Amino acid sequence: MLPIPTLTVCVPSRNRQEYFQITIRDLLSSMRTDVQFVFADNSDEPDIMNDFMAEYSKDPRVTFLSSPPETLSMRDNWERCVEQARGDYVTVIGDDDFIDVDVVDYIKRVLAFNPGVDAFGWRLVAYTWPYPGRPNLTLQVPFDDCVVRLDQADLYKRMFGWFEAVHIPTGGFSIYHHAISRKLLDRIRRVYGGRYFEHAVVDYDISFKVICQGSFFVATARPFGVMGSCPKSNSFAVGKHRDYRKKISQFTGEARGFYEESAAFRDFPFSIELGTTAAVALAQVWFKNKYHISYENWGEGFAGACAMDCGAYTDPDDFEAACEGYRTAFSLWEGGRYLRFFNPSSAQLRVDSTRAISSGFNDVGVFLDQNMPVSTPCEMMGIVRAMVTPVDLMRIEPEGVKLASETENRVYKELYG
Repeated sequence: MLPIPTLTVCVPSRNRQEYFQITIRDLLSSMRTDVQFVFADNSDEPDIMNDFMAEYSKDPRVTFLSSPPETLSMRDNWERCVEQARGDYVTVIGDDDFIDVDVVDYIKRVLAFNPGVDAFGWRLVAYTWPYPGRPNLTLQVPFDDCVVRLDQADLYKRMFGWFEAVHIPTGGFSIYHHAISRKLLDRIRRVYGGRYFEHAVVDYDISFKVICQGSFFVATARPFGVMGSCPKSNSFAVGKHRDYRKKISQFTGEARGFYEESAAFRDFPFSIELGTTAAVALAQVWFKNKYHISYENWGEGFAGACAMDCGAYTDPDDFEAACEGYRTAFSLWEGGRYLRFFNPSSAQLRVDSTRAISSGFNDVGVFLDQNMPVSTPCEMMGIVRAMVTPVDLMRIEPEGVKLASETENRVYKELYG
């Protein structure tokens, strides 16, 4: 058996074998021996991945979890992934995503002068897998490679107070595309009912817990991962009213029980059908109610985030429907106290991506047209790597990572905006 790895990369999957297989091949193309890979199939046709993994499972870095006789919920599939993790730090990515496993060098360089980091974050770039009729899309590669320590109290305010939120809170530090220490994960399991993941909205469920229980958070604006979007992914449905409703109908079978069994939701008239922002807020209300966490006056920031969520649509009718749904909920919540802060504008409508797009440089980074000869997130990461600061040249001071200055707090929106 290999020594204890620095990082475990978990990849849970369900019925997206064509993307899962490519992601596995690309991840295992790295020769690093300080990384463990946990691949968890949760599909309706287990033989597809069982046959594919017959050879790859011989790699000592690989732990493969075959699809069980009965389909698991997302939270149970994620749970068994993390249970198998042996690394000092653990991250989860989607089966259509990618992570540059040289992120381990970033982790090691920081730990050399800063032992005890609870969680690491890094920038992602977005990539949409090719498909017939894919519109014109762009992605941003940042110049910045700052490495900063983020204050737990500020993360708490951003997550639970919706301070400077975009369509989601900018608190971040989920295990999804972040590396969480094994020690912190073990503490979370002890504190929160003997599980890592309780709520169906798994990425935010664990983020709430990491922020509440962690104390040492480090993040960099340099990208180390790709947030992939394939036609079968949840993110692919964002901004498409009909597709989003279809995805939600598939999700509610598991998620609904978490909402209806809690008395807290009788006074919070939002539904996950309204959009991503509402789904995050519902998970947050559930968590705060269960663990007796109070945060006053968060409705103003939440209302602004809901307005931004409406701007995800390109179709004016979809935009108006989203606005009306949120507007009705705000009029019912706390006597309409926060309705005046919900001010969506048709100017927010996402630009129709079938039109010409901009590429080139600005003071933040470079924008790239995705219509280039790449076909996977791994290939896109290869282009990004060639443009950003090499890991060994990143600015990590030997006296220790400093708390983010007011200027460097831009890393929040760079990471989560």
